[in-house]
Amino acid sequence: MHTLMLLAAAVGYAAASFSFTRRFHAARASEENRPPVLILTAAFALHSLDLVLEVARAGVLPVATFAGGFSFFAWLLVGLYLMLQATMHLAVVGVLISPLALLAAVADLLMRGDDVAVPMALRSPWLAVHVTLALLGNALLALAFAVSAAFLLQQNLLKSKRGGASVHRLPSIQTLDRLSLVFLLWGFPLLTLGIATGGLWSMSATGQFWSGEPREVLAVLTWFLYAGLLQLRLIGGLSGRRAAGWTIAAFTFLLASYLIVNLLQIGVRHGQGLVG
Repeated sequence: MHTLMLLAAAVGYAAASFSFTRRFHAARASEENRPPVLILTAAFALHSLDLVLEVARAGVLPVATFAGGFSFFAWLLVGLYLMLQATMHLAVVGVLISPLALLAAVADLLMRGDDVAVPMALRSPWLAVHVTLALLGNALLALAFAVSAAFLLQQNLLKSKRGGASVHRLPSIQTLDRLSLVFLLWGFPLLTLGIATGGLWSMSATGQFWSGEPREVLAVLTWFLYAGLLQLRLIGGLSGRRAAGWTIAAFTFLLASYLIVNLLQIGVRHGQGLVG
């Protein structure tokens, strides 16, 4: 039942992705954007039920494993977007958010049963706090990425003068640039707290705040990348196209780091199983 709910949610995310893309050039945006938002909301509800069933089964929020983390990230991302959409009608951002949620849900479905289990020695209350804060920060940074991509799309349409009615239905580039900064300002502190609580988790489990593992090194590199981006935006006057490009690059690095570290762990686990 649990897997069926997530599968149904993934189908909903796929349908929302198709609907958002298909209706992007619709003639009457205020009316035509309702169906994809409703589909995405239904998929989110199914995903929420999946998480409730998983908590009932395991007794804990499924954030400690690679697959569970991906699923929870998708749920946070869609939930935050739906709240944003309810107030600002940023359907263009849904064109990017829905496929991201779909990929994360599919990753959970594919990895379920072949995931990286958390050793008993590393299980502590700090684990859930660390992962939840980190994933919430990542979801906000993903929104900054999506809004920055929408900024580049809007700017290109304005420059080419080929956007037609689509240009007038998109938010202004000033609004998109400001939103990207807002999401960075919310996401970065949560990313910081996620890294700090990760150190506390490690301290409680192993007695070491820092062990120099690839996961920790990449997390710190990601932190410095976003810290530099925010400094340039707030102090250096970075904005517009260059700011959008750097925001997209930073999230790409964050996502690649997360994938590389966890896939390497799975590879090591399989290698040990073959040797054993």
